[in-house]
Amino acid sequence: MMCEHVEVLPPPPPNVEKSHTMYHNIRPYVPEEFRNDPLYAKPSEREGIDAKEAKQARRAHRAAMAVAAQANQDRRARDETEADTDASGSTAKKQMKD
Repeated sequence: MMCEHVEVLPPPPPNVEKSHTMYHNIRPYVPEEFRNDPLYAKPSEREGIDAKEAKQARRAHRAAMAVAAQANQDRRARDETEADTDASGSTAKKQMKD
């Protein structure tokens, strides 16, 4: 019934990073008879540049996120240390009064 209204969509464009990875990392392990498959085709120069830029951007983003996470972790540790010091200091004062 709904088959008449189904629109067949074209396949999505190939992912440049994935095609770069497939050619450089996977293709050496593919048997000879399958190496001519378009899946393992060498990416164009522009696709190689795009893949490299995407990887560099992701690497920079991950490094920035790691720095932010470390700063957050350091801040939390510092806050916990200050809270423990305040709590133990007030406890020591109470014991001295008794």
